[in-house]
Amino acid sequence: MEKFKLWLVVFLCLACLVSIFYQGKLNSVTNERNYQPLLKAQSKDISPETPLPHTPTLLKTIPALHAGNNKREGVLISQWRHKNGSVDFSLVTQSFVISVVNPQPVYQVGQQLLIKIVARDSKGRAKSYGGDFLRTKLYSTAPVKASTTGRVTDFQNGTYIASFVLSWPGKLSVSVQLIHSSEAVQVLKRIRDTEQTRRIMVCSFLDENKNISEWTPCTNNVEKSNSFHDVCDFSKPAINASFYCERPRPPSRCGSIKGCHRDSKGTSAVQDEMLTADEKKLFPVRDISFEETPTSSIKIRATGRRLTNKVAEKTLPLCAPRLPETASEGYWFNGTWYSLRCRARRFPATQFMLNCLQNKSLFFFGDSTTRQWWAFLKQFMNLRHEGDIFYGATSVSKEHNMKLKFAFHNFPRNLNSAQKMIEVDKINYVADNIDDIVGGPNVVIVVGLWAHYTAEHIETFRARVWGIRHAIERLHSRSPETMVVWRTSNTNNHVDLSHFVENSDWYAYQLLLEVKEILKDLNVVILDVWDMSESMWHDANMHPPQDVIENHVNMLLSYICPS
Repeated sequence: MEKFKLWLVVFLCLACLVSIFYQGKLNSVTNERNYQPLLKAQSKDISPETPLPHTPTLLKTIPALHAGNNKREGVLISQWRHKNGSVDFSLVTQSFVISVVNPQPVYQVGQQLLIKIVARDSKGRAKSYGGDFLRTKLYSTAPVKASTTGRVTDFQNGTYIASFVLSWPGKLSVSVQLIHSSEAVQVLKRIRDTEQTRRIMVCSFLDENKNISEWTPCTNNVEKSNSFHDVCDFSKPAINASFYCERPRPPSRCGSIKGCHRDSKGTSAVQDEMLTADEKKLFPVRDISFEETPTSSIKIRATGRRLTNKVAEKTLPLCAPRLPETASEGYWFNGTWYSLRCRARRFPATQFMLNCLQNKSLFFFGDSTTRQWWAFLKQFMNLRHEGDIFYGATSVSKEHNMKLKFAFHNFPRNLNSAQKMIEVDKINYVADNIDDIVGGPNVVIVVGLWAHYTAEHIETFRARVWGIRHAIERLHSRSPETMVVWRTSNTNNHVDLSHFVENSDWYAYQLLLEVKEILKDLNVVILDVWDMSESMWHDANMHPPQDVIENHVNMLLSYICPS
């Protein structure tokens, strides 16, 4: 018996040694970085993505922007719904009572103006909970057109405080717009966090023997991919990118994927089923243009010198990465944006831009709103380009040793036209593009992706930004002087229900908050254009007009050439 016990102990020790040996071999494989091209990856089953050193974490929510925690949301939802689930429209936000906190007969430029906003339901009763998504503006129309946006604090009891920095003298008016009622925000949040698909994308797989294509559904959402019968996994764990398609029927294979586009009919059907008939009424299509905004009766008179390069008697810093948050990003004055974050410069003539960008290489990676910056610079400096701007294009000035390159980001990407598809071999992930750049003091990388992510699950966006963050860290480890600029989201118009479900301003603003949280400790410029868009003298538009883009670019160049 003693001999048997001895042999058993020896056997168990050998088994442990073998296990440790193979575990070490396994770790040596899984720790290797996989930079295989997207279409090389083919898998029958979905495997979980390898986590990066920094894993995405949930943001601490700001009351004015989020409906609250799950427990509180449950209470709120039961408060404005009948027992059968229908909406009690008598409780939905309909109007506001607006007043000045500690009013003064005359204000001085540089002071803070506080506006109290009390939400009322359809019966005129003060609401007992917050969560409304508001747009507040302070503006004047004569003798100059000027405007700025307010910072809104939600006290979660139906009362809000909008804070404005008085930046120019004159007679000023206050505007408050209801973009989404708190009830609508709760519906948007539910859709974002629980619906696996808000937009259906299909991709083409070519049967080379018969020269015919089969279209199958694809997704960036790992949860949605679980519903596929069999899966082609095109994910890239090394950069936190996920992409799955339902496997085509043989003889087509995963590697035969050619292109993708939106399934408009299927998307409409899915979106129609996401909301009840009552919930759809929470998203009325209305004109929220600046000129036609209903305004309050509040009129403010301010005196003093307009704020330019000084705030509270302190000179603004030069534009640079990691500047502290300010009470206001700035204001519009006669068509020009004046930053209150840093000393913005003007580049009114081609030569000014050429002097700034001499010997520099600028890379623009992102969506069509980022492409607007690239296109403006190219046109302003009268440069030609090579390539297809749908995928990527480059402009070069040999005389000034300058290069401007744009590349559209990889999926998710929305294309409505069934006559055209996005060719998968012509797009790359932003993180991969950054990894391909050596960097240097004369290299600037501009990243801006948001418009195609508003219809995705929030974790898809978080994962992608974390992947880009790590690419930036690798870039700065080999070339710390390389400047990286992140262009944030901006306001959008809401023409029909699909715009609310896919491209709501609330969705876009949440992405802005995610970016600021994930990148907050990196040496990057977060060029926040939300306030510029929210207070501009134009209708809200995903693609701001040219005069607004010019001011965006002036801000960009102020960081590249601060003095």
